Amino acid sequence: MPWLINAAQVDKFRKNQKSLVILDASLHLDNRNAKQEFAEKHIVDAQFFDIDYFSDPHGNSPHSLIQDNAILGEKMGSLGIKNDYKIILYDNSELHSAYRALWMFKMLGHNPQQLYILDGGLKAWEKTNGKTESGMPTISPKSYTAQFQPLFIRTLAQMKENLHHPQEQIIDLRHPIRFAGGAEPRPNMRSGHIPNSISFPYFAFFDSNGLLLPLEKIKSRMLDIAIDFKSPIIATCGSAITACILDLVLDLMGHSQHAVYNGAWAEWGSLSLYPGETTLDERPVRTSVEG
Repeated sequence: MPWLINAAQVDKFRKNQKSLVILDASLHLDNRNAKQEFAEKHIVDAQFFDIDYFSDPHGNSPHSLIQDNAILGEKMGSLGIKNDYKIILYDNSELHSAYRALWMFKMLGHNPQQLYILDGGLKAWEKTNGKTESGMPTISPKSYTAQFQPLFIRTLAQMKENLHHPQEQIIDLRHPIRFAGGAEPRPNMRSGHIPNSISFPYFAFFDSNGLLLPLEKIKSRMLDIAIDFKSPIIATCGSAITACILDLVLDLMGHSQHAVYNGAWAEWGSLSLYPGETTLDERPVRTSVEG
């Protein structure tokens, strides 16, 4: 199981642990440049982790994950990371994108016991007067062996199958307005949600300081909207970034049967037909008015 740790714990790890790497996994969907911001200020000894470096350019959504073990291993090794490293992830993003990066390490088969997230990200680090620095670090390539884990991901075909033969609950972490049929930020997209999915927006997981709420409080809120923790769960969102928040929360709760729909709304809600499709009816859309 991955771990959620605070700034003091990160500092202790940084000073005492060998085979450790701290990664800034910030990602933004506006005009902010995450890599430039990293170069201007980041946690001392950290490296930048570009989530899109692992995206498949031929996928149906902006963050379709590459699934070739050789390519994944080569890319991870180029970042100076080895299989036995402890990985501490953080971000300076409203999207809490470090959760996506942690899910990606799970997908590559990295030992989940070696994965950590700094609760509250860079802001929490600075509040404790943690050391920061500027510039880009020099990285020495390493050897990394990736073992893609299909158990943790859901494809478009699996989502269609689940629509007709429901086995897994679908939890949508987008803003409720988008879920209910509000305008989408990307062009050529339909509005609404996957039929029978449940809205639980990603910001409901955090307090005003960006810290994860107590798990008991999160679970209570989810139970209030009839989410069944005894059944499998699929997390989705706009482009499979914030969906990974729920994935880690479920890990922390000890829920064993959950996955992320990596295509997310960018794939399901698209106006384009994909190979093998003859009509958009294969990917139906609902709004709150329609049920």
